[in-house]
Amino acid sequence: MTTLAHAATWVGNMLAAPFGDHAGWLVVLAAVVFAVVALLLFKWATPQQRLAAARGQLIGRLYEAALYQTSLSVIMRVQGGVLVANLRYLACALPAVAALILPLLVVLPQLEARLGRRPLDVGETALVTVALAADRETVLTADPGLVIEAGPVRDQVRGEVVWRVRALTAGEHALRLTGAGEPVTLTVPVAISGLPAITAARHRSALSQVVFDPAGARLSREDDLRRIGVALPEREVRLLGLGLPWLVSFTVLSMAAGLLLRSRLRVEL
Repeated sequence: MTTLAHAATWVGNMLAAPFGDHAGWLVVLAAVVFAVVALLLFKWATPQQRLAAARGQLIGRLYEAALYQTSLSVIMRVQGGVLVANLRYLACALPAVAALILPLLVVLPQLEARLGRRPLDVGETALVTVALAADRETVLTADPGLVIEAGPVRDQVRGEVVWRVRALTAGEHALRLTGAGEPVTLTVPVAISGLPAITAARHRSALSQVVFDPAGARLSREDDLRRIGVALPEREVRLLGLGLPWLVSFTVLSMAAGLLLRSRLRVEL
């Protein structure tokens, strides 16, 4: 699982490199490419003729429901027909929904790692949180490009330890944690250019690592450390002068691209 995520990260870095710091155009490219892939998967995974027939029956039943409202018995019969037609359509479309799960698990975490968070600016602070499976005395040290300003502050209820760090110079600087098993490092980016996949945390669970931080290395299961993460700030994605969450822009653009390309690719929806 993590091997697939790292391969996707490498490909994503290659595709994102030409865009520099222009996050909006990366969202456009990702939305169009995903729309094409989703349409082709939908076409491959669904019986297109049956799907078109089921959609036609559903539309007909909806028209019938709007026109015939003369009595309760007629309304109930029409509503039953709408329900049956809707179930037939969903049964045809369900394989495509299942086929789209894997691309979504690959694409969305990669976009979140690039567009959902940004590197620290010089002089900016962030909280570093360590979640432990057992009460241990841990020590956090930092490269010269970072300074630990405060901490550790312990939350005995949640089993967490928190520090505050400040960025001093541009670059990729390492935080090192000792005392919870094998020493662990977490790289913190400061004022770096481009749109690389940024790791905000390392997790013990392979699924959590792939979904939330696909570019990072998973923690050892033998240690008492469950998670180490830094609260990086959100990246502002601007498109046509508007600052929107990247997921909203991606969803709207991919749906629009899918509707525009549906006929050209001869896909029944």
